[in-house]
Amino acid sequence: MEMILNENDLVVGAKFKNGTIQDYVDDTNTYGLVRIEESYANWFLFNKDESEDDLQELYKKVLKEEHFIHNDFGEEIVVFNKVGDKSFEEFVKTIDDYLNDELGTIV
Repeated sequence: MEMILNENDLVVGAKFKNGTIQDYVDDTNTYGLVRIEESYANWFLFNKDESEDDLQELYKKVLKEEHFIHNDFGEEIVVFNKVGDKSFEEFVKTIDDYLNDELGTIV
C-alpha cells in the first residue's frame, strides 16, 4: 500500500493494487470511502464507549440500513452504502490491512 498524505504530511488514505481507501470523505469527518475495482463502500471505526456523539448518531442510522460490522476487540469496523459486487468481508479485509499498515508506519 502506498500511503496518501495531506498537506501536513498526515496519512489520510492509501492506494493499493486494485483500489483506494480514504479516511474521511464527508464534511464532518465521520466516515471514509474504500474502493476495490468497480465496487465501493463507506466505512468508519466505532467504539460504543469512546466514539463522539456524531459517530454515535451515524451508527444508529447505519443500523437501520444495509451494513456490516466487524468487531475487533471492542472497536468495530462499520461498512455501509456498499455498491458493486465485492463482499462486505472483502471491504473489511482491505480496511483492516490499511489500519495495520498505518499503525506500522506510525511505530
